[in-house]
Amino acid sequence: MTAMMTMLRTATERLLGRGEAAVTLPPMDGALLPNNVLEHASALAQLKAPDNLVQQGDRVFCSSGNKVLQLDPASGSLTPWLDFEAEVSAMTTLPDHGLVVALVDGQVLSVEGTQPRPLTGLGPYRGFCPTSLLADGDHSVIVLEGSARHRCTQWQRDLMTHGRSGSAWRLDLARGESICLASDLAWPAGIARGSDGELVVAESWRHRLRSLSDKSDGGLLSDLPGYPGRVIPAAGGGYWLAMFAPRSQLVEFVLREKQYRLRMIADIDERFWVAPSLESGRDFREPLQGGAIKSMGILKPWAPTRSCGLLVRLDEKWQPSFSLHSRADGHRHGVTCALEYNGQLLVASKGGHCILGLPGDVSGDA
Repeated sequence: MTAMMTMLRTATERLLGRGEAAVTLPPMDGALLPNNVLEHASALAQLKAPDNLVQQGDRVFCSSGNKVLQLDPASGSLTPWLDFEAEVSAMTTLPDHGLVVALVDGQVLSVEGTQPRPLTGLGPYRGFCPTSLLADGDHSVIVLEGSARHRCTQWQRDLMTHGRSGSAWRLDLARGESICLASDLAWPAGIARGSDGELVVAESWRHRLRSLSDKSDGGLLSDLPGYPGRVIPAAGGGYWLAMFAPRSQLVEFVLREKQYRLRMIADIDERFWVAPSLESGRDFREPLQGGAIKSMGILKPWAPTRSCGLLVRLDEKWQPSFSLHSRADGHRHGVTCALEYNGQLLVASKGGHCILGLPGDVSGDA
């Protein structure tokens, strides 16, 4: 009966153009009012496509491609630490200061000292598209699988094919067991444990945060104006939510137009799809999106865009307090992670190819 009701609701939404089939977007207002805080922030370190930021004891590590580097938050200097066979997709530290690293080829590895060891024999879990990791006790890790069909690097393809095959797993590293906590997720890309002990997941393609124990279609925070990614605990309570790309009316429209979408996927280079991106404005072959053009030789900051920089501060009830932006005419786009360390807020701008350093008491007033 539930499946029948879901199918009926989906058909009705597509007919009427509402719900998930709507092309309208929530406004950037209130706590999400645009500003230039990220754009004007100091670039602590310049490196290609920085992604994960984690703290291990008094050390900070960041990932860039297949490399993990140690970052000095005071000087911004980077020291190579480990190289892997494939690009790093996720990292987390365990209470005993051990490090767990996931790769885009599906491998999950435990790092003791500088010796990576693949985690195998974990029951039914088979790594394929690990997007995020969360330490869950001394010998347990929660891993999110973004998709059962597409690799981590194919996130645009998963969105444009209406991907709903993601899952969440708990891995018991001591017993060599695994259990599936949730399935049929729409690209889960971030996870955190709430103050009440609930596991909360950022479900990117449904533009929401939801509790894994909630089986309804609702969410703790829904109808976001962008695609939510990693969720990071903030000092003093609350969380930082990295939104790696903005939604746009044009993309929402293309997602409804099946024939156009399939033709685009088949015939056009993925870099130039009408799809969200971590960076834009670097190639003349990129699609124009409505007002996202230069006026008098200048790109308007309020223009629709394929990419932007957006980091949202959430309170303990998962509601936005304020946000930090790099707008359409900026370059600090594709924010994928943040970390508070010694009173400093570190922000990874994957699309801007830099790690930003901001004061820990930063706000959205700019």
